Formats: sequence, structure tokens, C-alpha cells
Amino acid sequence: MAILIAVLAGALGALLAFVLTRHLGATELVAMGSAGVTFLGVSGTVKYIEEKLNLL
Repeated sequence: MAILIAVLAGALGALLAFVLTRHLGATELVAMGSAGVTFLGVSGTVKYIEEKLNLL
């Protein structure tokens, strides 16, 4: 369940990054790259926090 929360938080962050970069005028490729990096960062951060709180 905790991993699912990390993945969903990463997906939400990626969606927000994609929408924001497209709104600011970035190309599709740049927006996808930004979304991918944001997904990895957010899901990794949430997983790290869950480990520190002994939820994993």
C-alpha cells in the first residue's frame, strides 16, 4: 500500500510538471522529460519518507 501511495504521488507530480511546462511554452519533448524526472524525484522522496516513518 505504501508503494502505491508513492507511485500515485509521483504520477500526480509528473502530471503537474507536464501541465506547468506546457503552459510556460515548452515543447512536448521537454515537458515529457520534466514530467519523468519529477516522477522519479517525487516517488523517491515519498518512499524515503515512508521508510523513515517505518511504513515500509
